[in-house]
Amino acid sequence: MAAQKAVRPAKEWYSVSVETLRGWALLLSMLAVVGLGYLGYRVWESRSLEREAARVLAEDQDLIQRLQKEERARSFGIEYNAALESFQAAQSLYSAGDHKGAIEKGRWSYNVLRSILDALALPGSAAGQAQFVNVQGEVEYRRGDGGDWIEARSRAFLRPGDFVRTSDRGSAEIMFQDGTLYTVRPNTQFIVSPAGSSAGGAEEQSIEMEYGWVDLSTAQRSSNVRTPGAVARVEQDSEAFVAVDKDSNQGRFGTLRGRVALSSKGGLTREIGELQQVVQTGDLLSDPQPLPGRPDPVEPEDNLALDLDRTKRLVLAWNPVNGASRYALQVSRNHLFVDNIIDAENRTKTRATLGLRGEGTFQWRVAAYGGEGALGPWSVPRKFRVASFRGGAGEKDDTPPQLDLEDVKSYGSIFIVAGRSEPGSRIEVNGELVKPEADGTFKKTVQLTKEGWSFIEVRARDGWGNETVRRHRVFVESP
Repeated sequence: MAAQKAVRPAKEWYSVSVETLRGWALLLSMLAVVGLGYLGYRVWESRSLEREAARVLAEDQDLIQRLQKEERARSFGIEYNAALESFQAAQSLYSAGDHKGAIEKGRWSYNVLRSILDALALPGSAAGQAQFVNVQGEVEYRRGDGGDWIEARSRAFLRPGDFVRTSDRGSAEIMFQDGTLYTVRPNTQFIVSPAGSSAGGAEEQSIEMEYGWVDLSTAQRSSNVRTPGAVARVEQDSEAFVAVDKDSNQGRFGTLRGRVALSSKGGLTREIGELQQVVQTGDLLSDPQPLPGRPDPVEPEDNLALDLDRTKRLVLAWNPVNGASRYALQVSRNHLFVDNIIDAENRTKTRATLGLRGEGTFQWRVAAYGGEGALGPWSVPRKFRVASFRGGAGEKDDTPPQLDLEDVKSYGSIFIVAGRSEPGSRIEVNGELVKPEADGTFKKTVQLTKEGWSFIEVRARDGWGNETVRRHRVFVESP
């Protein structure tokens, strides 16, 4: 017999080369650095949102204290209580760590409180049913059927019967006294209707839309939008849009949050639920159709600062939306997204690479198209800032920023200060921070309590710490 081959015992250990160990150590180190970097970014982002939320709440608190001293504010009791309720909700969200929610609620409260304060600053006959909050590009309004068209400016009031129109490069935000916020898109015209009573007896604000597109967000009350072919009743605490084609009068009605009750001239009715839309053609209404969801931006982080001398490209990315066939992407210098730098509607990927060619503050947002071509809600805008060192990287700029006061309007003890500085500068009026537009323009309402001659001080500070100060002498009258 052949001798049996000896069987080697199984090894309980393995040899590993030094190079392999070094490779694993390098990989683990890289993973640790990436993990720490991501954790650091999340901490930075959270603290940035926390600071922004705290700033918004502080501004709200200041306006509330000023209105508490105004006996005439009682005439805006419903609006004031709605703003106060939103402010308290913002405080609760802030305490719970939901800083994004706190910012949203706080900004809505600020707009309502600011509108009340501005209304009190004007004579009774000058106050109206709504006022412009923000204006971008060519926006006009007209008093009734006659008269000339007037260039719209922030804080200008609108009364029942007034016409509003935007050009192909104009957009505006309009706040009604009941807290409904309208965003009027380009190429739109409508009439402010007198407030009417609902079935429950409460007053309802309404507009009569001739053509164009409006987005609206209601608060404590419902709001009506009349078009040539239908009437949309947007329920309270809802977000919706209404679009009317100028030539065919075909309408599109959509709900992004809450509910909309729609009725056509022919008597048909539809209930439009969240993320649904209905198309109106003549007296006919389609069945509710689904809208795609809202995309969620991934990168870059909000308020990212970039050095143009070192960075030439920037990647924008967002999470995919279920059922989306393509995406619309907009990049603009203003938050109303008018006269956009990029306005693409056929992106199939969930990322885009931008070439950076100039300085400024930019905002971007994205929306999804469904399989039937319906456009869903836009994402929450994100900002990024591009700046360049003057005279070479690292060389300090000693030139103070430009600062011009264009207008100071007086209403007794209240003054509206308007001006312009360099884009990206930090603006303060009497020590209060002002949020300027992308082009450097700013507007601020201040109240002075001491009667007689006084000064309004405006400061502009650039990224290098250079300051320019302007002082304007004013006479304060008792209210």
